[in-house]
Amino acid sequence: MMKKIILLFGALLPGLAFAQSDRKLDAQGNLLYQYQRTVSDPCDTCKELTVTLLFVNGSRSTAISLRQEAFDTQVRWIDIAGGTADHEEVVELVTANLEPNQTVTWSYAVSAKKGKISAPEKAALLIMDEKYGVEKVWFK
Repeated sequence: MMKKIILLFGALLPGLAFAQSDRKLDAQGNLLYQYQRTVSDPCDTCKELTVTLLFVNGSRSTAISLRQEAFDTQVRWIDIAGGTADHEEVVELVTANLEPNQTVTWSYAVSAKKGKISAPEKAALLIMDEKYGVEKVWFK
């Protein structure tokens, strides 16, 4: 039985290495926001990875910006419903103003400019509250 549990954990571990999630509550326990970012499992012959961000807004209006570095990679937006794509020098980004309790799901592909890709470059999520305070979440 213990061998089966260890084998199951070992099989799931690579998928967990490319996922990050969190949620934040206010002092009264109300949801401020929740997100989950997943990256498709790389393979030996992969030339492209798919990244998906699910963001659930809480009870207040929020502005968010997903920023993906693109020094050695190329970013191709697949689905950014509710958001607007833009480009800075070495950063591809998508932004949105979210109403209370609004949810967005964005997906994009990341490919290496040369060779195979094993992971996306650094990415961050900027979350701005109604008082213009900004929280920066770095994705690993």
